[in-house]
Amino acid sequence: MVIKRHLLVIGQLLILWSGLVLCLQAQGALFSATKHPLPTDEAFVVSAQQNNGRIDLIWTIADDYYLYQDKLAFFTSNNQPLAQVLLPPAEMKQDPLFGKTMVYYRQLHVSGLLPTSDTVATHLEIRYQGCWNGGVCYPPQIHTMALQPISLEDSNLSTFKKKHDVRQTDWSKTTGTNANWFLNNLKNTSLATLMIIFFLAGLALAFTPCVLPMVPILSSIIVGLHPKPSPLKSFLLSATYVLFMAATYSIAGLIAGLSGANVQIALQHPVVIGTIAGLFILFAAAMFGWLNLQMPQVVQNKINAIGNNQLGGHYLGVALMGTLSALVVGPCVAAPLAGALLFIAQTGDATTGGMALFIMGLGMGVPLLLVGTSASQWIPKTGPWMHRIKVGFGFLMLLMAVWMNDRVWPEASLTLLAIISLVMALVLALHHRWQPPLKSLLAAVIAYTLALFIGLYGIALIVGQLAGTGTLMQPIGNLGTTLTAAESAVSAQKLKIVKVLPQAIEPLLVQAKLNNQPVMLEFYADWCISCKELDAFVFTDKKVQLALATFKVIKVDVTLNSPAAKQLMQTLSLVGPPALVFYSSSGQLHEETIIGVPSVDDLISVLRQVQKL
Repeated sequence: MVIKRHLLVIGQLLILWSGLVLCLQAQGALFSATKHPLPTDEAFVVSAQQNNGRIDLIWTIADDYYLYQDKLAFFTSNNQPLAQVLLPPAEMKQDPLFGKTMVYYRQLHVSGLLPTSDTVATHLEIRYQGCWNGGVCYPPQIHTMALQPISLEDSNLSTFKKKHDVRQTDWSKTTGTNANWFLNNLKNTSLATLMIIFFLAGLALAFTPCVLPMVPILSSIIVGLHPKPSPLKSFLLSATYVLFMAATYSIAGLIAGLSGANVQIALQHPVVIGTIAGLFILFAAAMFGWLNLQMPQVVQNKINAIGNNQLGGHYLGVALMGTLSALVVGPCVAAPLAGALLFIAQTGDATTGGMALFIMGLGMGVPLLLVGTSASQWIPKTGPWMHRIKVGFGFLMLLMAVWMNDRVWPEASLTLLAIISLVMALVLALHHRWQPPLKSLLAAVIAYTLALFIGLYGIALIVGQLAGTGTLMQPIGNLGTTLTAAESAVSAQKLKIVKVLPQAIEPLLVQAKLNNQPVMLEFYADWCISCKELDAFVFTDKKVQLALATFKVIKVDVTLNSPAAKQLMQTLSLVGPPALVFYSSSGQLHEETIIGVPSVDDLISVLRQVQKL
């Protein structure tokens, strides 16, 4: 029994030992079959190429390895970041180290531009970090690339210019259809007919955002501190404003056409716009009675000496505001203006082009003249109503300040406009509590109705801002709109619009050509009123969005009017924003360029032509 018991124990130990040996052998086989992590330079093979000012980087990533998107960084030897870096879409990964993060597998292609402010850099530092799915993460890596010196002639924009030389440009084909029509009329029509055409064109422009902001300006100036202007006085003040506005358009157009320097665009600087907005706020404070704007006595004496004795309504002030309104308040590039500027630039005929622009300015001023002249009819006699009128114009001046501010600080404009709208509604609704009662039932109905609509607009602005869909022209945007599957896909595609600076266009065009994708370049500026009109009323049209579904839409930001922006617009024969330039899927520049705000049908027609190339 004892021997059997010992044998049983020995047998159990042998079985246990055999099992342990088998486990160790299996574990050893498992470890021997597992690959060790590759060295960094084998897991992530990076190659770099410089093409003038453009840098192309390609990573070949081994299987089961990945790179982090947010760990990519590119700096020159002078610590300047690579400009306009283009990254492909990344994949979402639940990473044990960083949680949900975006990563790249297999291959990664990155392109960018050397900063124009750093043309003497000797090398580029390429920083990246990746991991192995086996549980190993590599420390951050730095790959150094030697750089060849570049000059302005070798810059990306200059390469673009060589491909589209201005001297070889056919002006009649590089302008939009409507601008081309005005250009041809300038060449082939009698002077009398020409003036009629441009007057009617100006009259049509009078009802666009280019001119409408001038209505409250002129009305406020005429009312000013003038108790009750006569019809003749109102007409003369309005005529002065319109004449100087038209003359300014003409002179600025001549300068732009002959020298290529657009005065209106040059003045769309944050300092200038901020100064004008500040003046509107001061005017509003004066209308509210918070400030007493008084010219220096010496200036007043000189003005009185030439017969201008009204602070709010003297001709010098009106002429100055007419000039500033044309230059700063309402910068606009429309088809007739573009046609006239191209005519002047092409023929050098400043007389005909200047006259056409002046007549167009007069046409734009007709509604202003009518509103200003009729001011004496609708302004009541001096009394409590006069104070209310001034308060109303004070709010209009605040709205003008917001309108100007939207060009340089659009993020704050919705909030400011919402606050002003709600305060206006409150003032209208409670007006009878701090002024004599409204004697007219009609006036009371109008006041409360205006208060209701203005208050609703203010609430809509707040809702649109909270939803992230609102603009000044469309307070709630597309909030609450039900989209079909196709429209939803187009809406998603619309969000992929690429906004770049002028010097970054070429890599995007090359990328689109490789993808066999047509391109639409939209030249845009934050201060451009017509650009906002284009975005709000043309690009939001469902038919336009469907037509653009296959296009790569690139928004070229020329807000700063930089040398690169000027050079690019001159290369493409553009007067200023807004302008639309098209490339076929094969990279061919389309002969038609749309200048100004096109109709939906005109834009769709051009898009279809581009798709057929």
